[in-house]
Amino acid sequence: CAAILDDVLIYEVLVRLPANGCGCFRRSWRAGITGASFVRRHLELSRTRPPSVLAVPREVDPLDDYATSTEISFHRLMLPPAPAPGTTETELIFEKAWPEGITRRIAPTHCDGLVAIATATDRVFVCNPATGEFVALPLGRHNAELQDRDLLVPPVALGFDRWRNCYVVGRYFYRAYGEKSFNNVTGEYSQDYDIGQEVFTIGAGSWELTQDPPHAVGILMPMCTRRAFYWHSDVPKPRLMRFSLQGRTFAVVSRPPVGRDHLSVHEMVDLDGKLCYVHAAAEASFHVWLADDRHDELQWSLHCRIDLHPDPNLIYYSRPVISDGGKMLFRAAGEYSYNHLFWCSVPNNTREKMVDLYTRPDGSKYVGQSQDLLQYVVPYFESLVSLTACNY
Repeated sequence: CAAILDDVLIYEVLVRLPANGCGCFRRSWRAGITGASFVRRHLELSRTRPPSVLAVPREVDPLDDYATSTEISFHRLMLPPAPAPGTTETELIFEKAWPEGITRRIAPTHCDGLVAIATATDRVFVCNPATGEFVALPLGRHNAELQDRDLLVPPVALGFDRWRNCYVVGRYFYRAYGEKSFNNVTGEYSQDYDIGQEVFTIGAGSWELTQDPPHAVGILMPMCTRRAFYWHSDVPKPRLMRFSLQGRTFAVVSRPPVGRDHLSVHEMVDLDGKLCYVHAAAEASFHVWLADDRHDELQWSLHCRIDLHPDPNLIYYSRPVISDGGKMLFRAAGEYSYNHLFWCSVPNNTREKMVDLYTRPDGSKYVGQSQDLLQYVVPYFESLVSLTACNY
């Protein structure tokens, strides 16, 4: 009985350790921490901890949208509580050299400690920063959209398919991509295109074609929940398309009642397990809508209105990153870059503090002295989920 009790206590201690601390014990314990039950329990506990943010700094080349770098790094943001100074420190979690090169412009997305990195090419990477695993997925089908648009990083989706017990990456691609035109009379876009989608099961060997999306896919980041991927389309008019992870089929679903203004800024994220849609109703004024995707028909509700005083140094392009109680952390566009975060108190409709992702508290720069630094940020919690073994 004493031995069993000791094993239980050891298990409860190990499962609460950071991912990088679980491998620092004797060999007889390591077998247990690689098992599926341990990995799942570690993941459950990680989800209960305060939300954190992962930053991927990239120094872009303003003269070359397809410039590459031979390394990439992942940093956990140490967000200061109010009313601390408006800068933040970072903790380097993982860095990787990649001699073949990774485009400096990327589009990361997160699920259960895994990060999928879309690039300005057809290449997609997946990483678990906590365990140090980093893989390049096989090249998928060529996206013809890349040939016709500048500053484009086609986003990918990343989620857990609980019906097949696997993590999947989804990407759209255009077989043909024609010029888009807008009709001022009908208020709709028209375009000749041929679009498809493919998914990759992490740990498997190749991309698999799915049902084609019913409409063109726009450049907004998809929302990824435990049930589906949600893609945004603006051709011929704005709408949402849901790709069911269970049935692997598409359906058109309702958007929030935000009108059909193509010039307004829209952003989509999955926030605390719910769909979040942000609509720029006016300059420095945003409407945040939430919906639960547990039902086939989405019921959107206006969560809050955020009205900010115009700041000449900021272009208010805002995207929620995480929520914590009555506060939401937003990404804001700076005058020269997208390197600002701010906490917004939802009940009071006030901006509480600004966090500068470009400058350290001591005044030094995170990456050189260039103004062309982009800090890509995603919500994050660590896990032991493997990219090569089904340990979940």
